[in-house]
Amino acid sequence: GAPRADTDLDDDFSITSTMGKAKKTRKFAVAKKVISPNDTRVKSVAKKAEEKRANKEKAKEPRQIEQTSSALWFQYNTQLGPPYHVLVDTNFLNFSIRNKLDVVRSMMDCLLAKCTPCITDCVMGKSPI
Repeated sequence: GAPRADTDLDDDFSITSTMGKAKKTRKFAVAKKVISPNDTRVKSVAKKAEEKRANKEKAKEPRQIEQTSSALWFQYNTQLGPPYHVLVDTNFLNFSIRNKLDVVRSMMDCLLAKCTPCITDCVMGKSPI
């Protein structure tokens, strides 16, 4: 006899029966459903997702920030005061020579306070004085 629709055939085929003969027609674009390796139902991916979520929550928590000096309000040190020790470089010396300025007096005029120029050995080696 003719094969029955629910027993002898594979899942890839379906039966359309007419009066005398059963026809086999192949199903179009049928694929087995496979779970994606990135699906959260996979245990390793679920564990990584849980760790990632825990790290995000940890990042949201307030961190301990060290207390800075109150003298450094708005990035300026209010505890600086005269007499100023000024580190002099070759550009400052060349500018003062070119414009015929006294180095100490021009520093005092600029800062409006007593100044002590500090000149390093390398500046002394390069200076034209």
